Amino acid sequence: MVDNPLFYQSIVPLNRERHRSLRLKHDGQQFAFAAKTHIIPAVIDEFPAASRHLPIVFVPASPLPTSVFLVGLRPGQNVFVDGDGKWTEGYIPAFARRYPFMLGEMEQGGPVACIDEKYDGFGAKTGERLFGDDGGDSPFLQERIKLTTDYFAAAKRTDAFLRTLNDLQLMRQVTIESKAELGSSAILHGFLTIDEAKLNALSDEDFLRLRKEGLLPAIYAHLLSLASIDRLQRASAASDAEAKALGELAKASPAPKKALQLQ
Repeated sequence: MVDNPLFYQSIVPLNRERHRSLRLKHDGQQFAFAAKTHIIPAVIDEFPAASRHLPIVFVPASPLPTSVFLVGLRPGQNVFVDGDGKWTEGYIPAFARRYPFMLGEMEQGGPVACIDEKYDGFGAKTGERLFGDDGGDSPFLQERIKLTTDYFAAAKRTDAFLRTLNDLQLMRQVTIESKAELGSSAILHGFLTIDEAKLNALSDEDFLRLRKEGLLPAIYAHLLSLASIDRLQRASAASDAEAKALGELAKASPAPKKALQLQ
């Protein structure tokens, strides 16, 4: 049994008859589903745009590592999604932007557009329509399908990128430690990054391979992104401070008085 990707619960092919009446919430506050994760998958096409906002690291997996954005310093905490489900700042990963859509691969017939039917942003009364009155794709759905298709192709390019990194043995394990001003700290183990020393020690032949395969921009964007860990630490500290303040406010607030019951 294959596990569902992150966020997805019930993946089914998109059907213009079955899903004709569906509408999708799309108001800038639809990211509550991403609030309880500290990593989100990343594809190399978005490395340059995201590198100044989010750290890009790798997670060991078989047969290849997985590239991810680090969006929190504690498991189960995304510091960029607020209590209203709004992504508060910086770059929004394409994996989150494409949800609840994805492309599924059929054994025969090629990729097919799918949705997560259990996404609570779907409804029949409010939101963006998926299909028009004639059953044709709405402009909104066309845009989402393009994003999903582009992501699918980028994921294939990312696999090739990771395969090359693996072949050249360019990765090393790292530990990420965060010390907040409030005295709390967090340590994340088991991530991988590209080892600059190994990169610089490559033979001319292997370095030329990276250049010919067009992988150098993604490599340098990854290395640049590691400076964003400091930014993530500041965002995490601010989130902790806000949570502490809300907790103290709740303790200080008087308990509500019981209403007088008249008989």
